[in-house]
Amino acid sequence: MESDILVHILDGREKPTNLPFALLKNITKNFSEDRVVGHGGFAIVYKGVLPNGVVAVKRIRNNHSIDEKLFYREVDSLLTINHQNMVRFLGFCASTEHTAIKIEGSRQHIYAEMRERLLCFEYISNGSLKNHITDELRGLEWNTRYQIIKGICEGLHHLHKEKHIYHMDLKPANILLDNQMRPKITDFGLSRLDEKSETMSEDRCGSLGYCAPEYLLNGKMSFKSDMFSLGIVITELVTGAKGIPDNNKNNVLRKWRHRWKKTGKETPLIYQQVAKCMEIGLLCQEIDPCKRPFIWDMIHDIREIEGVNGKFSDDCGYTFGQISPYSEDDMLGVEPLELHFPFEINKQISCSLKLTNQTDAYIAFNIQKMSPLPYCMQPNKGIVPPQSKCSVDVTLHPQHRAPWDMQRADEFIVWSTKVNGFSSEDITISMFNKESGVVDAMNLDVIFH
Repeated sequence: MESDILVHILDGREKPTNLPFALLKNITKNFSEDRVVGHGGFAIVYKGVLPNGVVAVKRIRNNHSIDEKLFYREVDSLLTINHQNMVRFLGFCASTEHTAIKIEGSRQHIYAEMRERLLCFEYISNGSLKNHITDELRGLEWNTRYQIIKGICEGLHHLHKEKHIYHMDLKPANILLDNQMRPKITDFGLSRLDEKSETMSEDRCGSLGYCAPEYLLNGKMSFKSDMFSLGIVITELVTGAKGIPDNNKNNVLRKWRHRWKKTGKETPLIYQQVAKCMEIGLLCQEIDPCKRPFIWDMIHDIREIEGVNGKFSDDCGYTFGQISPYSEDDMLGVEPLELHFPFEINKQISCSLKLTNQTDAYIAFNIQKMSPLPYCMQPNKGIVPPQSKCSVDVTLHPQHRAPWDMQRADEFIVWSTKVNGFSSEDITISMFNKESGVVDAMNLDVIFH
């Protein structure tokens, strides 16, 4: 049977090879819409079902001009790679057929060339890292984030050091997660074999927000281009954002400390890991490529702070600035971070927000609405005394139709800062200017159900 070859590749009995187009068409139910698991500008990815498992079939769009050189360069790259942090390549298909198309009003035909270019991979069921990027206060626990960072670095080290390949489109959407949350790098559409230390490209196809500036502006590609993208990915995993302003580095640690203290998972090791990952992420984002590390320079640091058996290195050389482990929590607690509204047409709905001050200082807060929906907050600003709580009622006025997005990110921001000698009437927006002192900002999401 045609499927036997792919069955044997999937279970490891045979190596990746050329696959028949009819086979890939069959296992995806003729590239059925209900088998689509992902898509991008160049290709659609389908789920293919085999007797011994599931595969992912990446079909390059027919309406896209297929660059044969680029396609086979990607195949060449994929055939050389075998690493637990890289998506496993199973095979490729390069099929060309000629179809007769009758000319209207004539007996003559035009013979059109129909080209199919496909790649086949192991199927990763947990989606991409893009779906798991959140700030410090919610989402993945730190240990999971750290293992993802370490896995991405291990995979990139395999590409750069062992295979002499640079990826050129590293981003959360191109990092898949398996059921154990192990990262697997994918999508080598822009990858280059390192025939020279640096190359130039006239066709710049990288993703904005992750492209190194020398590639975006001048088409210059190198290992250091991947390091820029890696730095942004690491920073996003630590903070949920692509960048960390200089005056906000300690706030990142403060937010993690606030979360750890609630769960009882605070240790010196995880402080060191967060601090080191921030340091590496920012170093990789240097504008000058010469100032960025190579992956083989930084992989030692990543492995060293893994903390085998809960141990860590005292001579890491990184200080936490003003943040020290086990100090008192000095942030305003905000619960919940997701506001759940039981939505009904033409009915007023509400939920409550609890603000908790466990410090010995007075903390002023101001809640900023980011949504055009008619929310009402009572109170929307105030001062929470030391060792006390404040309840805020959030109400949505009746709506005649359901919101188009039932899961709405960043609907509110709760600003807070320590104050002395203020009353609620004295609270102004300028008090929450980050230049004037330590100001915390917590984003709240809304979920309708």
